[in-house]
Amino acid sequence: MTAPEVAPPVVLVVEDEMLVRMFAVDVLTDAGFRVEEACSAEEALTKMGTLRCELSAALIDVGLPDRSGEDLAREVREIDASLPIVIASGRSEQELAQRFESNNQCAILAKPYTEQMLLDALASIGVSIR
Repeated sequence: MTAPEVAPPVVLVVEDEMLVRMFAVDVLTDAGFRVEEACSAEEALTKMGTLRCELSAALIDVGLPDRSGEDLAREVREIDASLPIVIASGRSEQELAQRFESNNQCAILAKPYTEQMLLDALASIGVSIR
């Protein structure tokens, strides 16, 4: 008798820069995650509406074309207060950490980031492949 297959964690990657988004998607897919992509806050919110119960985490870029990633993170929190979020930015990590320090389900990921940095950021908020 074989063990039932466990569905992989689902990460929503919200990034408007195509090459950065492709890198994140490749890293996460190669690591075994299921990945959904969005290039704007509006697209991310639409995907959240359809994937809400399936999402394990969101990776959100701070500089989105239709609103700030910080605003999107607040909206995501209104929809699902327990969803782990990684905020990716080229801004100062200290500046962002102060804004999000009260939430232990939020990690800051400095750009440019490596494969290991991305996976470590997710792991720091409890999202990893078992």
